[in-house]
Amino acid sequence: MFGRFPLDYSHDDQEIKIRLSDTGSLLKYERECRGSREERYLGRSFSAIHIYPVEPVNLPEPLTQYLEIAFPPVVLPPGAEQTVYVKFPVEIGVFLESNGKQSPLDVFSLVPVKFSLYGLPSSGLITRWFKSDIYPEIPSVDMYREGVMALTLKNCRTENAKVSRAVFDSSSMCLYYGTRVAMTATLEVFSEYLARTTFTDAAPPDCPNRAIDLYRASSFALSTTKGCFMEAGTS
Repeated sequence: MFGRFPLDYSHDDQEIKIRLSDTGSLLKYERECRGSREERYLGRSFSAIHIYPVEPVNLPEPLTQYLEIAFPPVVLPPGAEQTVYVKFPVEIGVFLESNGKQSPLDVFSLVPVKFSLYGLPSSGLITRWFKSDIYPEIPSVDMYREGVMALTLKNCRTENAKVSRAVFDSSSMCLYYGTRVAMTATLEVFSEYLARTTFTDAAPPDCPNRAIDLYRASSFALSTTKGCFMEAGTS
């Protein structure tokens, strides 16, 4: 379902239905997913439709740009570096192409949305919250529901570090797709209360295709950063 398609595209399975139809002077876009339905009429000057995984922070409204993944605690000795795999929720974006540029049309997901607060109520971050297990190898997933992140944990402290959650700034996410949806990230622990997450823009061997960054294609784009500082700890 991911990729660039002509304007007579349709997709129909048990959970997702997408259809573009000719109504004469306009095109009609219809989408159904988990009981929600979207219907819009489109001008005929668009040249293609694109469907890609997008940063999972847009539903039900773009309330936050932060994704928080909670996972079982991992304890690292001083100076240690360990790569693990965690799952993250997938949101699916639909884009229209015009004059070689893509603009967002629709976002939907098969995964229920949960929010949380990272840090204090007065200064913390609202996050899209997701719970994952820890995997030593790439786990099997339904690519339309969950992606897999290769997460490298680095303990920069002179003491043991306990890590059981990571907060990511979605404005710098780098999503790839192929046999699955994938991201690569690093979590550096500097102290009991300070850590930083960053993304690596590199394609895994089984996911060679780069998705469109919704934040960069959207008119409601927020500030772009090169990482997220976690000032309320990692556990």
